[in-house]
Amino acid sequence: MSVLPLSGASQPVSPYDAVNPFIGTGNEGNCYPGAQAPFGMISISPNNPFDKKEDVASRPGYKYSRSEINGFGMTHFSGVGCHAMQDLQFLPVTGSLDRTPVGDRFAYRSKFSHEHETAKPGYYAVSLPDYQVDTKFTAMPHSAIGEFAFKSADDAHCVFMPTNSANGIGAGELHIETSSMTVTGWVSTGGFCWRDPHDRPYRVYFVAKFNARFSDYGTWKGREKFPRQSNVAGDDIAAFVSFGNRKDRPVKMKMAISYVSIDNARQNLNAEISCWDFDGVHRTVQDEWTDYLSRMTVEGGTEAERKTFYTAVYHNLLHPNIYNDVNGAYMGFDDKVHQVEPGRKQYANFSLWDTYRTSSFLQALLAPKESSDMIQSLLHDAEQGGAYPNWSMNNVEYGVMNGYSTFPFIAAMYAMGARDFDLQASKDMMKKVSTSYLKCKGYQGWVCLDDYMRYGYVPVDRHGHGASMTLEYCIDDFSIAQICKAAGDSSAYSYYMDRAQNFENIFNKETRLFRPRKQDGSFLSPFTETGTDGYNEGNAIQYFWSVPHNMDAVISLAGGRKFVEDRLDAFTSKINRGWAPDQPYYWLGNEPCFGSAFVYNYLGKPWKSQILVRKVLSSFNDTPDGLPGDDDAGAMSALYVFSAIGLYPCIPGIGGFTVTGPLFDRVQIKTGKGKVLAITAQNTPTVNPYIQSVRFNKKDVTSTWIPWHQLEKGGVLDFVMGNMPDRHWGTGSNAAPPSFY
Repeated sequence: MSVLPLSGASQPVSPYDAVNPFIGTGNEGNCYPGAQAPFGMISISPNNPFDKKEDVASRPGYKYSRSEINGFGMTHFSGVGCHAMQDLQFLPVTGSLDRTPVGDRFAYRSKFSHEHETAKPGYYAVSLPDYQVDTKFTAMPHSAIGEFAFKSADDAHCVFMPTNSANGIGAGELHIETSSMTVTGWVSTGGFCWRDPHDRPYRVYFVAKFNARFSDYGTWKGREKFPRQSNVAGDDIAAFVSFGNRKDRPVKMKMAISYVSIDNARQNLNAEISCWDFDGVHRTVQDEWTDYLSRMTVEGGTEAERKTFYTAVYHNLLHPNIYNDVNGAYMGFDDKVHQVEPGRKQYANFSLWDTYRTSSFLQALLAPKESSDMIQSLLHDAEQGGAYPNWSMNNVEYGVMNGYSTFPFIAAMYAMGARDFDLQASKDMMKKVSTSYLKCKGYQGWVCLDDYMRYGYVPVDRHGHGASMTLEYCIDDFSIAQICKAAGDSSAYSYYMDRAQNFENIFNKETRLFRPRKQDGSFLSPFTETGTDGYNEGNAIQYFWSVPHNMDAVISLAGGRKFVEDRLDAFTSKINRGWAPDQPYYWLGNEPCFGSAFVYNYLGKPWKSQILVRKVLSSFNDTPDGLPGDDDAGAMSALYVFSAIGLYPCIPGIGGFTVTGPLFDRVQIKTGKGKVLAITAQNTPTVNPYIQSVRFNKKDVTSTWIPWHQLEKGGVLDFVMGNMPDRHWGTGSNAAPPSFY
């Protein structure tokens, strides 16, 4: 085995070959490199040992800079800023089993080298020299198969250590079935973001079947080992199965999970991997990945840029995850088993505050059927749990981040053509939870809704994130309005459009910023533009640009184009990566700043956005450190994709793009209408970043906004690029993207 190259001289022969799952596994990104099918329920990925939950390796389970692996988890959450999942950890080992792995992440571990590690979509392999075993995995949607090549004559084992997941477990069971060479069980866990696993737990079940008979087996209960014991239960459990001397005789393990039952996990496994053909399973998932990745292709650019691009697309095909079993059953937000409608899939794991800005548009573009099912899944969650989830993992609402971001996520997908869902029921549920405070499974919901409706803003003395929460709620209201309009509810449309202008209620004329405001109407004092009081993961200058549905009003409130241009010049004079909520500059590492790079298009200076977006793109690369911040279930990667094709969806709930020009010579997109949209660029756009002219289907385009309903019918969008700004293109009186009052 060898590491997947990070760079090279030849052009990848396919989008599949261009993906490098190690991008984003370094200092920033929090991505994992393991084997997973598109939107797959199961993900077999390596975990590094850590002893403190604040350790950055605890978030995705894996960091490229680490040198040890202590197991492979069956579930992971890509790009999140807190530790999550990594459930049902196991590890093939050799030698003696003289330590209990219960609550000890260092009991069984091996050094590893990236020279002997490979990752591709749906495939992961690594050598574990301390145990002299080579491992490889490939995955289907609910199941996976692994192969362990033992090179040592020492006894070979597979150790199951569920307590060493991201948060530990609150309860669980392990069962060893010697006659069928199978291990089964379940765990109850949860605790996203440094919480106790008893806090908002979910259950995940598994079955693991081997092709080799057990020479020995046993369990651990706490620190005590019980040889030849088949069953163990509690929150302090582990188990092992042994195969004797397996030198040069690989052991295969196929596994599946379910959130309903062990029996369902068995059904998932039998339906997807009925034999022991590792290569056959790998070919199947490779073909599936190739299909998805080929829906948007690029030509030109550098090899590094193409790898970065296709990996960014790949990251947006990992989550949300299929949540129903092959028989259609899934565990609902009411903790009852439900049956998904025939022909549909139920999805889980929605990082909505992050993904509504970019991923929602990209996923609807690439996978409209799946996106429709995602919207319907969220409706199921709301019907079962009492309100829409805002940031959910499996069938649990964890209530992180502010705003009620389900609405712009749904509205964006609808605007891009994902429309095979119950529109009327979704609209009615949106109206219900936005006019009466209801919690989702006892948590979150539209927090401070009564205050928001009473004052027209969220008072900072009622909630510490009052200012940013108000801005988010305005986006949410605008998004509800778009769904109401689509559903023919004109009175509700008008009502929510009025509420969408509430940002004006926290605008402070003195500072010309959106400033936290108290119940008595006074503005928070003392106050600075970089102060974080009143804002969630940011400050006043970073959130100034967070009215994407009505930038004209923001420009007018602040004093006009010249003032806003000067402010934007200063703001974008530096691009911050990583963690920078208290800085006065463009913070590429977090979502609220994403859209600010495109605001020059509203100011009649589109060439400034064109060169700024190139600077943003240069902050990404094809190395493990290639992402400038948490990927957040693909949100950061989707920013790269849209910036690279030169079309950015700047308005949640509106199908259309603000234009900055492509990075590549040619982009080809298969639209949900069965058409092909080609984006071409004359004059090598990699060295010529400025738009000179644009034509769509041979007709001149002079606006920096193009509606999606024009592009989705297919055709050719042709750019002529240059190395000097054209100060006339895109500057006309009607050239800016729309604002909505």
